[in-house]
Amino acid sequence: MRQMIIGNWKMHGLHEQGNDLATGIAGAIAPIVAEREIIIAPPFTLIGALASLLRAHDIGLGAQDCHAESEGAFTGDIAAPMLADLGVTHVILGHSERREHHHETNELVRRKVRAACEHGLCPVVCVGETAQQQEDGVAETWLTEQITECLPPDFNGVVAYEPIWAIGTGKAATREDIQSRLSFLHEVLHRHLETDDKSTRVLYGGSVKPEDAASILAVPGVGGVLVGGASLSAGSFLGIAKAGLSLTS
Repeated sequence: MRQMIIGNWKMHGLHEQGNDLATGIAGAIAPIVAEREIIIAPPFTLIGALASLLRAHDIGLGAQDCHAESEGAFTGDIAAPMLADLGVTHVILGHSERREHHHETNELVRRKVRAACEHGLCPVVCVGETAQQQEDGVAETWLTEQITECLPPDFNGVVAYEPIWAIGTGKAATREDIQSRLSFLHEVLHRHLETDDKSTRVLYGGSVKPEDAASILAVPGVGGVLVGGASLSAGSFLGIAKAGLSLTS
């Protein structure tokens, strides 16, 4: 299974900026996509504009959220079938920023996962602990609750482990931290899901930078990375996407 590299642009990019960034990535991605699955998740306003360009270069189109219902009187929200209609293949759900700023619960994330799957989208479900939870020794309990409460037993998607204390801080977890946490998450997934523990891809996210990417991607059990700030530069994102690969072109 190829490792997955997801660029989460968050709330960044007007039309011209987004097009320039996507063009810069697409123009150099050809030797990489044979080795790794590349996904770009722009803001909702750019999804339609970038769909054709990304598809033409074998780059998956992601979204940063979806509503739990397929339609209805939910002003300002975007439903999973709307995303699928635009060519979206993956949707990020339960990101720590949405859990914090929009008060999203595990139960709501689970409903969104169901909605995404029902409409053919691959859910990328984020889990992670805060510095305080880590200090208090409850991180594993918290992560277990997130897995068991957010993922239905027949879950067939991707999990992204994002230590909240590392997001946007420039401080990534050590190789030892990542390997320990991913080993634990695979054990929880094995117990919870009706599938083999290694069949669910687990990504790492949290201030991933080009200089750290090769080391992170070489950690056993890492299925790829979820990239935030570094995905807003074509050079940085491409550096992460090809980290550790021996490319001839």
